[in-house]
Amino acid sequence: MARFEGVGLACGNFKSVDVAQKIFGGENTIATQMKVEAALARVQARLGVIPQEACDEINRKCDVKLISEEEYRRQYAITNHPIVSLIRVYSDICDGNAGEYIHFGTTTQDIIDTATMLQLKEAYEIIQAKTVHLRDMLAGYARKYRSLVMMGRTNDQQAMPITLGFKMATWVDELNRSVERLAESHDRIFVGTFFGAVGTLASLESKGIEIQRGLMEELGLGDSKIMWFTSRDRLVEMVSNLSILCGTLGRIANEVYNGQRSEVNELSEGFKPGKVGSSTMPHKRNPFIPGEVISYARLSRSVVVDALTAMEGTNERDVRTIGLENEFEARSCCLADAALSRCILLMEDLEVHESGIQRNLDLLGGLVYAEALMMRLAASYGRMDSHEIIYELAQKAISENRNFRQILMEDPRVNSKLTEEDLDEIMQPAHYIGLSEYFVDVIAGKEE
Repeated sequence: MARFEGVGLACGNFKSVDVAQKIFGGENTIATQMKVEAALARVQARLGVIPQEACDEINRKCDVKLISEEEYRRQYAITNHPIVSLIRVYSDICDGNAGEYIHFGTTTQDIIDTATMLQLKEAYEIIQAKTVHLRDMLAGYARKYRSLVMMGRTNDQQAMPITLGFKMATWVDELNRSVERLAESHDRIFVGTFFGAVGTLASLESKGIEIQRGLMEELGLGDSKIMWFTSRDRLVEMVSNLSILCGTLGRIANEVYNGQRSEVNELSEGFKPGKVGSSTMPHKRNPFIPGEVISYARLSRSVVVDALTAMEGTNERDVRTIGLENEFEARSCCLADAALSRCILLMEDLEVHESGIQRNLDLLGGLVYAEALMMRLAASYGRMDSHEIIYELAQKAISENRNFRQILMEDPRVNSKLTEEDLDEIMQPAHYIGLSEYFVDVIAGKEE
C-alpha cells in the first residue's frame, strides 16, 4: 500500500501513470503542501517576519519521508482537517520552537490552493508535452499517407475520394488548436494564493503583499492580484481545455475503432502474437485501445459540469463548492493523461490496411463519382438538368443493384456526350481527390 493512500485529490481508476500515480498520490500531495509551507517560511524570514533559525529548521525538515503516516492519520481523525493535521506532525519533527512559525499568517485555503496549483501545473505540462508528441506523430503519418486515396464518408455513407493523409491532417489541425489552447492559457490558470482568512491579508498587513509576491516567485506561480477563494474560473478553463483535448482524442480513436470493423478493414489497432481479443472467439482482434480512449473522452465531458458547478460559491469561501474540486481537478488531468498515453500507444502500432482501402473504393461500382459526372455533363445540359439525369441513373443502379457505369453507358443522354475513355478518366479515384494533398502540405508540412 502506498503511503498516505486516499489523501489529496481523487484520480479514478484510469490508466494514468505519469499523472495519477506520480503527481496526485497522497504522499506527493503532502510533500507539495510542505513545499509551500517551507517556501513561505523562506520569504517571511527574508523579510524579517519570522526568525531565520526557524526558517532554516522548517526547510531542513521539509521531507515527507520524515512524517509519520500513523501520527498524521491519528491527528486527522481528531481534527478532521488536513492542513491542521499536517502542521501538527510537521511541527513535531522540527527542533526547538521552529514549528511555531509553520503556517504563519496564512490560512488553509492558501496552502491547499497553492499546493494544488503546483500539482495541476505539473500535470498540465506533462499533458502539453504528450499532446505535442502525438501531434508530431500524426503529422508524420499525414505526410506518409499524403497520396493514399481512400473513400471519404459523410453520415457514415460513402461520399467522394480523399486521401488518408488528408483525413489525418484534420486530426493534426485539431490537435494544433489544443496545443495552442494549452500554451496560451498556462500563465492565466496557474496562479497561487496567499491572502489570509477572508482574502484581505489582515494578519500581515504591512508586509503581506511582499510575502505574497515573494512566495509566488519562489514557487514559480503567477500572482492572482486578489483572492480567488470563490473565483474558480481558472480551474474551469483548465478542465474545459482538457475536455476539448479528450474530445479530439476520442474522435481520432473513433476513426480507428470504426475503421477496424470487419466490413471496413481500413485502419486497426496493432497486433502482436499473444494479444487476445476474445476469451471465446479465437479469431477476434478487438479495438480495445481505441475503445479506452473513446471512453475516457466521454467521461471527461461530465467533469466540465462539475467544474462549472464549483463557480457558484458564495461570499468569501464556500466549502460546498470547493469540496467538489477534490474529485474533478485530478480526474480531468488523469483522463487526459490516460487518453493521451493510450492514443500514443495506438498510433505507435497503427495498422493501415491498403487492400481494404482499395476494396472500399470500388464498393459502389462508381456511384461515388456521381458529382464528377454531373459537373462534366453540366457543360451540355446545365447543372440542374445534369443533376436530374445523374440522380435518376444513380438511384436506378442502387434500386436494381446494377453496375452504375453500365447503366450510364446504356443511356443516350450520357453516351452521346461521354465515351468509355471519358468514364475511365472521370471514374479514377486519384483524379477526384481535389486539393487533399495540398491541405496535407499546409497542415503537416512536406516531406524533407
